[in-house]
Amino acid sequence: MKELLIVNNNMKVGGVQKSLCNLLWSLDPTEYHVTLLLFSKTGAYLDELPDTVDVMEETGPFRLFGKSQTEYKGMDAVKRTCLALICRFFGRDTAVRLMRKRQPTVRGYDCAVSFLNNGPKDLLYGGTQDFVLYCTEAGRKVLFLHSDYDRSGSHYPQNDRAVAQFDTIAACSEGCRRAFVAALPDLADRCVAVRNCHRYDEIRRLADADTVVYDRDAIHAVTVARMTPRKGVDRAIRALAVARKAGHPIVLHVVGDGPKRGSLQQLAEELAVTDAVIFHGELSNPYPYIKQADLMLLTSYHEAAPMVIEEARCLGVPILSTEIISTKEMVTEAQAGWVCDNDQAAIDETLCRVLADLDGLLAVKQRLLATPMDNREALEQFSAAVSAK
Repeated sequence: MKELLIVNNNMKVGGVQKSLCNLLWSLDPTEYHVTLLLFSKTGAYLDELPDTVDVMEETGPFRLFGKSQTEYKGMDAVKRTCLALICRFFGRDTAVRLMRKRQPTVRGYDCAVSFLNNGPKDLLYGGTQDFVLYCTEAGRKVLFLHSDYDRSGSHYPQNDRAVAQFDTIAACSEGCRRAFVAALPDLADRCVAVRNCHRYDEIRRLADADTVVYDRDAIHAVTVARMTPRKGVDRAIRALAVARKAGHPIVLHVVGDGPKRGSLQQLAEELAVTDAVIFHGELSNPYPYIKQADLMLLTSYHEAAPMVIEEARCLGVPILSTEIISTKEMVTEAQAGWVCDNDQAAIDETLCRVLADLDGLLAVKQRLLATPMDNREALEQFSAAVSAK
């Protein structure tokens, strides 16, 4: 049995944490003994982890990567503020070097996995990459990549040199892998695609757990996202306004919360579509709202491999997405919907075109419902990534 250490910051609601939770449920406990080391033993997904996983909480300096600044009190708040200022003015490498001096080394594992990659050089974010690289002893070290390496701010000399010390870089999609190789072509032989795992049966069960009824006199689109500028939810609302002006009876269901919620609600008022944009907030179970929709609308500026695309596919919901690094494989090649250029005009035009061909929309839905989905390929990729040379 392989002794596996997986390091993450926390188990709060987020795409990376959900991907990790799904992976842990998918791994064979007779093949892997998994220890999950969290910088902060917090988050909604903590209660969803399988009993076969040993969960530990870091107590050394790297614990300060586990939560946001506002969540700390007392001396920890002071320490994290100082480290954040060091990151801003001297770079995160300086802050990490200071933290490493007082951080004990973790030993005894065949493979150590960082499930997060570093972000911009001036932010106190992540830390798992540095922890695995400098504070663990293992036969193999693997870095998971859940972002567009260049556009997310990870591509700078100090981080490039650190990434190069890992045995394997596991990108969460083929598109994510291609973007990484474009940034660091010398590491092409060490970067592999390891797709996200999904709990398909659980998604279907949860989708049927609550009754959600939509008015069938309208066409219902759903977007599931944290309301931040990168997610581009404002573009979905603008596209809905254009579509309704063109005579399409579409309603948009927005599932999620975040700092842009107030401005998005104000935008709906300005565009006079408050009756057609429904803000549901953050939901513990969004799947009934996805299943009952006619279309999943994803309007992000950039992302790696959005979990909601596979979740929509699993529930037979066609997808309209802006072009991001993974949509070629996840939407186009999977025949799961439509991909448009990443600008407002293209979103508006494509949405109206899709709504004008409801037979085509239904055909995609029927194809998705007839397509089996499982984690076989993802688990084979994971096994290869963590295996000894």
